[in-house]
Amino acid sequence: MSESAIPPKLPQEQKLLSIYLDNTAYAKGKMIVGSFADKHGLVEAHLDAYLDEGWRVKQISMAGGASDSLAVRCWLVVLLERG
Repeated sequence: MSESAIPPKLPQEQKLLSIYLDNTAYAKGKMIVGSFADKHGLVEAHLDAYLDEGWRVKQISMAGGASDSLAVRCWLVVLLERG
């Protein structure tokens, strides 16, 4: 089998994003806040810029994380790919 018979691999461009999520970040100093609904969509809006540039989500994973009663924190790791 000659090398010309092997299809060439197209170059893939990848970007790794880490997004810290912390529901107490929206509490404005209050210990108990009934809803953070006005902040929903912030992460999606941030990713929209990359998606508009032609990037696509290849994989999403969670890294770490903690929950202290009402406080929840974690990292989302998003692998974007273009090419």
